[in-house]
Amino acid sequence: MPVCLNCGSIVNTNFCPNCGQKKGVEKLTWRSFVVEIFHFFAHIEKGFLNTTWLLLIRPAKVIGEYLAGKRKKYFKPLSLYLVWVAFHVLIYQLVVGWMHYENLRTSNVLFSGGEAGTYIAKHTNLFGLLLLPILSFFSWLIVSRPKLNYIENLVTLIYIFATSEMLIVFQIIITGLLFKTNFLTNGFAIQVQIVTFIWSFFCAYVFFKTKRIRFLIPRILLAEFFGIVVNGKLGALVAGLILKMSD
Repeated sequence: MPVCLNCGSIVNTNFCPNCGQKKGVEKLTWRSFVVEIFHFFAHIEKGFLNTTWLLLIRPAKVIGEYLAGKRKKYFKPLSLYLVWVAFHVLIYQLVVGWMHYENLRTSNVLFSGGEAGTYIAKHTNLFGLLLLPILSFFSWLIVSRPKLNYIENLVTLIYIFATSEMLIVFQIIITGLLFKTNFLTNGFAIQVQIVTFIWSFFCAYVFFKTKRIRFLIPRILLAEFFGIVVNGKLGALVAGLILKMSD
């Protein structure tokens, strides 16, 4: 009887009933490597781009259906977010290297200036990750509780911030490549934060209004305000500790 090469279970069909691996696994060759690459980009096209596009035009529908259990047709939220973060970092490095822009950022709206502010500005993606669980907590506490639990609220924000990363990528391309303007400035950082704030507010509003939450607009604004302030304080504290440890 054929057995699964992955887990050792007996396989009577094309896929293992225990772990799901395909019964016939090819030896690793150049051909299998190329096929794997094509499979990856085909999956990206069908799931990743489709979910991103639908989030742009119908964020409430995508988030609502995913939370309701219709998950097969959508790219998973954390994977979507991490892919767009990776694209953000890649495009950032390529444009900066190609155009030879100098980093002139010293602070931004979320964080204070000084040495800690400069450090945060140079590691925006890392400190940006701090914002998600903090914003989710305040959003859940002020807006969505008891309609959603914390994890459902976190998934909602991950989807919103995934498309925010995409918007940042487009802003870098338009400003840095098309207009050939240095985007490594405090002014561009403020622009990005304003766009992100507006987009996050819009998505939260169109989604949470389906939950019939009273005083929705002021509650969303209050949640974003508290999340940003607390995140800024924590970011400055973490940056200060890192700088002290590196001295």
